[in-house]
Amino acid sequence: MSSSTGTAISAPEFEVPCEKTMYHAARLALEKDMPIHLDYYLDTKSGKAFLGEDSTTKDQMLVRSEDEYTSPISKTFKVKENFIVVTENSIYIISGNVKKKFITNPGVSA
Repeated sequence: MSSSTGTAISAPEFEVPCEKTMYHAARLALEKDMPIHLDYYLDTKSGKAFLGEDSTTKDQMLVRSEDEYTSPISKTFKVKENFIVVTENSIYIISGNVKKKFITNPGVSA
């Protein structure tokens, strides 16, 4: 039981994608029968994940680490301050603050 003088416990504050971004992603997911992933949203916002582009093939993918990345990106949409990224199997919502870096395609061995 809480009293009016007790300290309220609140959930951590997260910035979430805007309503317009969510609407367009949902519409796209229904049209293409694909899941929407938000797992790269906070990481692209904080700089822990980035948009990697292979300088040879020009393939782009979302990259979290050398071992954790998406399949190549087929389409990107800008909606307000965010991006909707479509890969072969999924739709990702990422921050508009995402950094871009050149990479060696992690899916290709030398």
